[in-house]
Amino acid sequence: MGFVLVLIIRWQHAYAGQPLPIIGGWLGGNAPGGILLPEFYNQLGAMHGTIMVFLGVVPLAVGAFGNYVLPLQIGAPDMAFPRLNLLSYWFYLAGGLVMLASFFTPGGAAGSGWTSYAPLSVVAIDGQTWWLAGMLLIIMSSLLGALNFITTIVQLRAPGLTWFRLPFFVWAQFVTAFLLLLAFPALQAAALLQGMDRLAGTSFFMPSGLVVSGQPLERAGEGSALLWQHLFWFLAHPEVYVLVLPALGIIAEIIANNTRKPLWGYRLMVYSLFVLGFLSFMVWAHHMFLTGMGTTISAFFQATTMIISIPSVVVLSALILSLYGGSIRFNTPCSSRWPFSQCSGSAG
Repeated sequence: MGFVLVLIIRWQHAYAGQPLPIIGGWLGGNAPGGILLPEFYNQLGAMHGTIMVFLGVVPLAVGAFGNYVLPLQIGAPDMAFPRLNLLSYWFYLAGGLVMLASFFTPGGAAGSGWTSYAPLSVVAIDGQTWWLAGMLLIIMSSLLGALNFITTIVQLRAPGLTWFRLPFFVWAQFVTAFLLLLAFPALQAAALLQGMDRLAGTSFFMPSGLVVSGQPLERAGEGSALLWQHLFWFLAHPEVYVLVLPALGIIAEIIANNTRKPLWGYRLMVYSLFVLGFLSFMVWAHHMFLTGMGTTISAFFQATTMIISIPSVVVLSALILSLYGGSIRFNTPCSSRWPFSQCSGSAG
């Protein structure tokens, strides 16, 4: 689905105003004569961002790799709560299906961007309500998964596997789980409030004086559109490290394996993960510098943004230094247990 969205978006960039070949005839009223409507393009952009972040990278980097590799690395027979693990998957599946089903609602899918900024998202088409419902299900999936990961790492380590004997990938998943557990509730609350603005006539994110289609919006008043941005980015910036940390853990394991030596500065790398996780909650408003924040608060977020680069550089430098003095292998890792494997025995 995401691949098809990218193809359509790229065609629109390259050949704006020209009919889409083949696919254009399938889009019906969204592309009269095969030419993409601006409203449908906005829907594609919003759903592409949402699918890639919340339905693609996070489930793969955290859920898939974590569920498969983490128990093996700590000597656990399975995750701590297998049924909770399955429930997490079903919430994820339901959330994804609800979001994709929004394309078939009157007016189409959500078109307010993957950030869903208010007040546009509050007065948008019905697809936005489906987006919010899907997001609530996906958030619940992430929270259940995070609880499972934390419990598994704390309780199911093999005897003798002390904290600083854990593989770096396990540490990366551990910190990532805390980021999910602490950051996602902010977006969950924001989604509930936005849903109430849309369905119950409240105005949490609706400032006074809004005019829609030339008419004053009566139910708007005393709300704050910036409140949505604060709640969204309080999740969305830690989300950056939810995407990055598992990838760093995977890269670290590959480097350690293919250099045939321990990671350089292992403890320093672990401490850097915790600093990254902590600071990720203190930089969210650097996404909001153009919203009219005062110079004092802007200076604070500017400073924390620069400081958070330090632990990132520490981890990357340690990975580079781990290569020094290693017996580096450039062959593709493989296993004779896999079908069609072409392992050549010892690697030089």
